[in-house]
Amino acid sequence: MAPNALHDSGHVVDPPKCYPGTRVAIIQTVIDWVSGSEEANRDKFFTWLNGAAGAGKSAIGRSVCEQCKKEGTLLASFFFGSSDSTRNHSRSFVATIAYQICFISQGLRTAVCGTIEYDPLIFSRPLQTQLKLLVMDPLLANYANEPQRAPCLIVVDGLDECSDHPSQQDILDALFSLSTPSAIRIRVLVCSRKESHIVAMFSAIQISNLLFKILLDNIYSSREDIELYFRMEFQKIRATHIFKTSIPSSWPTGDQLHQLLKNASGQFIYASIVVGYVKSSLYRPQQRLNAILGLRPPFKDLPFSQLDALYFLLLNSTDSPSVAADIMAYVALYHPMRPEDIDILLSLEPGETEVYLSRLAAIVKIEDSFHRGPQAFLLHKSFADFLFDSDRSKELSKSMRDTKFKHALRMIELCSGMIFVH
Repeated sequence: MAPNALHDSGHVVDPPKCYPGTRVAIIQTVIDWVSGSEEANRDKFFTWLNGAAGAGKSAIGRSVCEQCKKEGTLLASFFFGSSDSTRNHSRSFVATIAYQICFISQGLRTAVCGTIEYDPLIFSRPLQTQLKLLVMDPLLANYANEPQRAPCLIVVDGLDECSDHPSQQDILDALFSLSTPSAIRIRVLVCSRKESHIVAMFSAIQISNLLFKILLDNIYSSREDIELYFRMEFQKIRATHIFKTSIPSSWPTGDQLHQLLKNASGQFIYASIVVGYVKSSLYRPQQRLNAILGLRPPFKDLPFSQLDALYFLLLNSTDSPSVAADIMAYVALYHPMRPEDIDILLSLEPGETEVYLSRLAAIVKIEDSFHRGPQAFLLHKSFADFLFDSDRSKELSKSMRDTKFKHALRMIELCSGMIFVH
């Protein structure tokens, strides 16, 4: 099994959790769904919580796990991590689920261990078989007389961070197999980015009536929560920092806070990085914040290394990271922009831009416009800052000036061709 995949693993340094008083509505929505008190989605077996990179999906997943564990409804959890070789694949998935079940009751432990003793090679069998024998059968055997008391929630976070697409499909197929009618009412919460292949998996007709989708967008707006987080953390810095006597009570200014919220674009990861950078005891907080906002030269320790690693990971997930960067340079400069126009500007095959953008759904979205057709929108302002800063994006960096110049040359070339033809 994978110890690092547990929601409360001590191996994960500073695991993300929701800041007190934030994400209350979304967490309560999930808790109500688990308990069955929300009538509209009571019959939904599966909830898919999806959103852009850095939107706080893992923090919500961990907060749900903690609350459900207190209420006795948590069955197990698995948090995938692309950079952790112990939890970026499906091989240890069911073993980790089974391990957690053993600690719920002696009856479940006896049933699970008995199955493994009877079939020592069970973890080499299909995931669907493993889940039936090690999850559903023990639950049915131990809660046949009181099914309402059975813990029911399985939380799977970061499905998109599992190493390959076929494994992601196998996991979903295995989890969906638990929805077959039985006395035990299983609930499964999956948190992931809205990547095209995962969207396709969840669009299967046979499971659509069992699925409850939650999108972290304006309905569950994070701006107010991020503002609360900034205000509370800056208040702590003013009260406890080693250089607190030099910090004015009006710091940060309203304009500075507004700029931070604009830069965050709904990303909790951005907000947490900013606070962690500013509160360093080695520097004056005002100077660190000014460096974040570009009001003074940066310090030697660059603040956004964690965010930059995420953006590199996304670009490198495409067939050609350099082409992906070229495409994203146009989206960052002109969004919204039609994918078909980017095909023309970069001399790509028709539809190629849309294929690339589908792999980058964590940071860009495509929406249909009644007048102009599909258009690409940048989800994170901080990605543009990353892409146009050579110190951050390194070999994938783009220049605003060069991108605009190439755009102009290509337009002249296209127009000249039209004139020549006529």
